[in-house]
Amino acid sequence: MSHRSLLAAAFTAAALAPLAASAAGEFHFAPTEAGVTRYPEHLRRDPSRDRVVAELETAQKQPAWNTVSRGAPWPAPRAGQPATRAAVEAEAIEAMRAGTIPSGER
Repeated sequence: MSHRSLLAAAFTAAALAPLAASAAGEFHFAPTEAGVTRYPEHLRRDPSRDRVVAELETAQKQPAWNTVSRGAPWPAPRAGQPATRAAVEAEAIEAMRAGTIPSGER
């Protein structure tokens, strides 16, 4: 690829980038005298400030907030009663016999 065609491709990409970015908003480029067309159904309905503050306060009250606010993932919620050690061992042995998981005794 020559320098001229590489430069032309870069210029074209730079010229079209603002048009692609504007497609997410309420106004879109139009080849008319006005230059734009308004699409009110594309207008984003952002939540109100009161709702965002209330959600933040609720999250900050969670026990995991201290680690989550520093980048750790939210812990998965526990579902049901935890299994006993004997139940887990029995399930693992049954899965090994069924061939679902490797037994490690080969």
